[in-house]
Amino acid sequence: MISFLNSGFLFLASAVVIPVLIYLFAKKRPKRIIFSSIRFIKESQQQQKKRINLKNLLLLLIRMLIILLVILAISRPAIKSAKLNSGNHHPKTALALIVDNSYSMNYLIDTQTEFDKAKVIAGQIDEMLSADDTVILFSADADWNELHAIPHNGKSDIALIQNLEITSKAIPLNELLQEAENHLDKVHLPNREIILITDLQSFDLPKKCKYPTFIIPTSQTEQRFNISCQNSYIENELVQKGVERKINFELVNHASSPQQDVIYRLFLDDSTIAEKVTDLQPNQRKTESFTVSAETEGWHSGYVEVKNEREIFDNRNYFSFYHDAEVRIAVLTDLHELPLTLETMLEIYSGNSQNIQKISSDDLNLEILETFDNIIIYKKEFSNRLDFLLSELNRKKRGVLFIADSDLASAWQGYLAKNYNLQFKEFSHSASAVRLTFANRYHPITRDMKNIDNIRLNDFWQVHDESGAILKVGDSAIAIQERQDCVWLFDPASLQAPFLLDNAFPVFAYNALQFTSAAGYAIQAKTVSDVITAEQIVLPDGSSITPGNHRISTKQAGIYQIPGQFIPVNPDYSESEYTRLNDTKIPNLHILHQDWRNGILHSRYGYEIWKYLLIAVILLFIAEMLIIKKEERK
Repeated sequence: MISFLNSGFLFLASAVVIPVLIYLFAKKRPKRIIFSSIRFIKESQQQQKKRINLKNLLLLLIRMLIILLVILAISRPAIKSAKLNSGNHHPKTALALIVDNSYSMNYLIDTQTEFDKAKVIAGQIDEMLSADDTVILFSADADWNELHAIPHNGKSDIALIQNLEITSKAIPLNELLQEAENHLDKVHLPNREIILITDLQSFDLPKKCKYPTFIIPTSQTEQRFNISCQNSYIENELVQKGVERKINFELVNHASSPQQDVIYRLFLDDSTIAEKVTDLQPNQRKTESFTVSAETEGWHSGYVEVKNEREIFDNRNYFSFYHDAEVRIAVLTDLHELPLTLETMLEIYSGNSQNIQKISSDDLNLEILETFDNIIIYKKEFSNRLDFLLSELNRKKRGVLFIADSDLASAWQGYLAKNYNLQFKEFSHSASAVRLTFANRYHPITRDMKNIDNIRLNDFWQVHDESGAILKVGDSAIAIQERQDCVWLFDPASLQAPFLLDNAFPVFAYNALQFTSAAGYAIQAKTVSDVITAEQIVLPDGSSITPGNHRISTKQAGIYQIPGQFIPVNPDYSESEYTRLNDTKIPNLHILHQDWRNGILHSRYGYEIWKYLLIAVILLFIAEMLIIKKEERK
């Protein structure tokens, strides 16, 4: 089978008629001469005429062939044949070889992981390559590609693949295919192919493929028995004016069959604290918990782990929290006595009423405020000095808890409206309590609140909020969070607010105080690839780095330490749920099977023969010159 790379030039092949037209219309007529006896002359003329006609027809054919072969050479014909593709004999090909090293490839089947099988297949493909091929290696690791995804003539450097490791931060496969196409655009070979070796974990397929793209599955296994541990967080339970911490997390059975006697453990500060066993139903997501007590003050970190040797990358989920036995709280207020509900909550949170200091004097300054763990503003007269101090606290990323009481001054309304994008309407003194209509179940302040649908409250500001509402009544925000700050838009001094008597309020208040604390007690776990900003960062392996721009993109799960905080980073669990990619009808995209060797390196263009056509043109020129010279000698 023959194909043409520049088929647009084939229309020029019609130029072969030009020599014919010249031959027909530019033929010379011999002069007429009268002789007395022309018998011998006529006989000689007939012989010469036959010889000349034969020579002219031969020259005509040569010239037509020259024109035709030149046009064909410009059109770059390539011949493709199954016989030419036997063994290592295949057309010269530019190959983009992608080895999927996302963590789903670490799934263990018998004694080999999918990734081990991918390396074997990559080695087999390398053996099929010839010295005329060009290979570009890719993985799902962006940093690895930056170093190694360069064109390499001849066989690939298979040692790079053999030393490749699983990455927690994987490039989506559809983006990898696009990147491979971009690299192949720069390679000056007509035959270009992309080969992706993967476990067929489903991904977003491209709408079309520019080059022949072949997906080679590492195995035919469709059913996986994977269990992951996800979504751990600290829940603070208030018990008899004390605090008990509970580590909540989820065990997820990603298989369609039950899992019996599943072991899960709690590790805290490098020690095993507890171990339990449970059963999981098919595709069940089960919430479990451990209760922990921290005696030493400071940061504590650890992880919960489920035992599942099939896939280990999603077995752990990391967490951290800060324990402070006595917390110093500054309450900026003009009141001599705080409302009972607020006073009681602050005593529980601080551990001692003596740690609560009401500040109302004019000698308030930034140095004094920085000695406190928490800063609360409630019924405090607004002033330019206080405005300046709040600006400095915001610049230093210190959290503040604002409580907007019923007598909130217009200057405070303007400040809150400007800094938190609020629109104050009026204060609601409704005699009947109104049901809470929204609570952000994923926010650390409101996540642990129970029986949210039954919570009612009154005596609150009707406020329109553009973004940060975490509690709402209808369209009115009741509590908002912005940066490290939190704003309560209800009055804790109210004598008829059911919310203040509900079990949910102490949890809500405790979490709000933790969120706005100087230590940043309420740390939300990050996901691999999220950014951490700090001047000095200690990585999970214990090494310390100083980022040039004071920020890094996380690459592995674990506990990252920055000045004043322990930050848990967990994997992206999108690959824990295995969904196998089905056959696709996208043009140029093919999912191969066990006979994949017969499907690759058989490019649509085959062997280019334009060089041989030009050699034939040169030979024809030589033949024409020889014929003409021979005729001249005669």
